[in-house]
Amino acid sequence: MQKKAQYTITLMIVSLLASLGVSSTFLLTKDTIKRKELAVRAEALYVVLPGLEGSPSEVTPSGVSEQDRVYKGQDAGGQLIGYAACGEAQGYSSRIKVMVGMDPYLEKIIGINILAQNETPGLGTKMIEVESTSTLWSVIFGRELTTIDWDSEEAWQLPMFRQPERMKKFGLLKKEKKNQPWFQQQFKQKTCNQLIVAKVKDDEKITAITGATISTKAVVNAVQDAIQKIKNIVQSPAWEIK
Repeated sequence: MQKKAQYTITLMIVSLLASLGVSSTFLLTKDTIKRKELAVRAEALYVVLPGLEGSPSEVTPSGVSEQDRVYKGQDAGGQLIGYAACGEAQGYSSRIKVMVGMDPYLEKIIGINILAQNETPGLGTKMIEVESTSTLWSVIFGRELTTIDWDSEEAWQLPMFRQPERMKKFGLLKKEKKNQPWFQQQFKQKTCNQLIVAKVKDDEKITAITGATISTKAVVNAVQDAIQKIKNIVQSPAWEIK
């Protein structure tokens, strides 16, 4: 009995210390996680509203939760680009969160950006994977074949032996433009009626990720959730007297 009591007390102490450790970690990292989420969301606004200048304006009433806020963006000339909002839906193994941009007339999707997901690696995670366009040639020479001037003597030198100014001349020090995953690209210029999942390639619908139909449908549902939030705020009710 004495040993059982010792084991029980020891287990309680270990559990208490573990709980305190987890709680302390959460409290210490809570603000950092929050700032990171806001940064990711802010960056996503510039992805789904291309041409956005300055900070987007919030069009939702005060007191609305962060997740339900709707924004509008303008270009350098002050012209309205469109509206954006977050949406989410349950996927195969996680909640999928997206940012969606709509045109000023709320007819077509300008773009989407997946903010968070924790789907099956190699399947559902393909929604955020960018297909590589690198070739063995571009890896060795630092550039694509078609962009090198083969009439120059410098073109036949490997990048590692070139002077920095020569590397700059050939654009080898330029940062490549970040491409968006093919899965997210297909949402551009789609209407609400085209948000239908197709198991075979169909340019008029949303082509499902092979082996991840549930994850694909979840993204579509999240996009529809965001669109509905935008319409609820921007569109006037049909019964409203003008």
